[in-house]
Amino acid sequence: MSATGHNSPTESVHFRPRRKTRSRELTSITLNLAPMVDVVFLLLIFFVSTTTLKRAEGVLKAQLPKQGNLADEIAMPITPIIVHLTQTGAGPNDYALRLESFVNQPTTFNELRDQLADIQTLPGFDNQTPVVLKAGDNVAWDHVVGSWNAAVAAGCKHVSFGGE
Repeated sequence: MSATGHNSPTESVHFRPRRKTRSRELTSITLNLAPMVDVVFLLLIFFVSTTTLKRAEGVLKAQLPKQGNLADEIAMPITPIIVHLTQTGAGPNDYALRLESFVNQPTTFNELRDQLADIQTLPGFDNQTPVVLKAGDNVAWDHVVGSWNAAVAAGCKHVSFGGE
């Protein structure tokens, strides 16, 4: 500095006001997860409290007998013997007999009687096995009575009529 108070050109120092430089720090953007966690817990509590618990399907209570043999107490379902009777012509002997689910077929009422008696000796059949007589609409009454008599003569205890 000179005595005059001015700076000489060689001594001139320029004072420029410095700009403040902002520090550009990298800031990470994050989500506030607290509200989302609160909502998830509220939903969890709601679903747990409103759920109804059921028994698993297919699980049934079993009430088994305390003593004795189970086979003695529960009867097996009985398959009836079904006899189909149809009219094949206008004559008195024009009829046909057919035993459902059996290979040998009777042609007369005597053969029907013998075959029903033989069926009662097979496993699963006895004289308590129901016999159902199914007659067609145009079958003569004599033939229906003949098939009934054959079943009774064979020793069948439960004989009934069924529609064809």
